[in-house]
Amino acid sequence: MDMSMPPAGLKSALFSDSGVSDRSRIQSLMEDIFRHAQDHANTLDDRVSCLSQVLYLMYLARARKASSIAEIGFSIGYSSIAFLESSPSAKVTSFEIHNEAPVKAAKEFIDSRYPDRHHLIYGDSTQTVPAFQLPRSTDGFDLIFIDGGHDYSCVKADITNARRLAKPGATLVVDSLTPWFKWGIGPATAWEEAVRDEIVTPLEYVSDALAVSRIQGPAERAWAVGQYQ
Repeated sequence: MDMSMPPAGLKSALFSDSGVSDRSRIQSLMEDIFRHAQDHANTLDDRVSCLSQVLYLMYLARARKASSIAEIGFSIGYSSIAFLESSPSAKVTSFEIHNEAPVKAAKEFIDSRYPDRHHLIYGDSTQTVPAFQLPRSTDGFDLIFIDGGHDYSCVKADITNARRLAKPGATLVVDSLTPWFKWGIGPATAWEEAVRDEIVTPLEYVSDALAVSRIQGPAERAWAVGQYQ
């Protein structure tokens, strides 16, 4: 599986001058929302997203001047924090299949800190995303982050359906491009096909928080940034 980078890519959002204050603030917010969600769960995986990825997403949204953002996969809100912290004007729409207590608790945390800036839609993204109607006040999302179901058919549908909601040339981020793990085969295959079919132009690949020219294992985390054509 070839996921190599074209010569002209996006400058990494992991800027070398990213401040210590950003890191400490985001880490504190992640810890706070985790504790809030954990109070409503018997067990909770704290490895849903890593600090470096959350910082990356925040800087990426800021660099792309994204004010209208959609994400498929809310979980306990780490990526929502990234996007909402990127700019005071940023608004986020999240699609999430689960509606258990930890997810609802995380939503409460987000609403308390970022009132009127977050919209959460429950249900299967293969149904809720195509059914979603954009508000008349917008012509689409500036940035879309896909980290929902990991089955090939689900990721492929999410990439395709989200395109309808995206502004022309919108930024797309697809997570879990780790085909050396079972759960990464679907996302990696769907991404490769989207590039091959000229749905997406790849801009940057990131592996374990480092911008790379090619995604290859071993790595714990890998994701791609692209632009819808």
